[in-house]
Amino acid sequence: MDRRKGNALSFWGAVMKDILSTQTLLTVLNGLEAEARGGAPVCLAIVNRSGRLAALLAQDGTPERAIPIAQSKAYTALRMESSTRDFHERLLRERLSLADFCDSAFTTLEGGIPLFDENGKCVGGLGISGRKPTEDGELAERLRRILTDAPGGDPSGPALIETPSAKD
Repeated sequence: MDRRKGNALSFWGAVMKDILSTQTLLTVLNGLEAEARGGAPVCLAIVNRSGRLAALLAQDGTPERAIPIAQSKAYTALRMESSTRDFHERLLRERLSLADFCDSAFTTLEGGIPLFDENGKCVGGLGISGRKPTEDGELAERLRRILTDAPGGDPSGPALIETPSAKD
């Protein structure tokens, strides 16, 4: 089925004109409470395709420092089109430093993941902060699964966001 209407993605309201919709953002924000239950409070940041903050939610009790860290994780994942964990591994493997990328907003702390549309275009980034880095990364992946597994308001329709492997 062709999901394009003109130049805009028809994505059943989830991603339109290559941007994250309010429906997509609310799906993640609503999923945070259930997914984060039982652990330390966290901050969730989502940036849009231009790297600007699209949504931010800091659970009660989240340390203030978690807010800019979550934003940096989301931004880095968007710009590098990879998880912050994978980005960190790349820096180690290629013997690079963050300074080599000339972007002071980058971080290699685990917990940032990119968000792709059905055509494989990176349309945003999601960042979690407030727990140990590995726990932040696991929570970020669970939140992405909410988007990739949830139908966009239509049980027979596509997921709200596609994973990179789903585009193949």
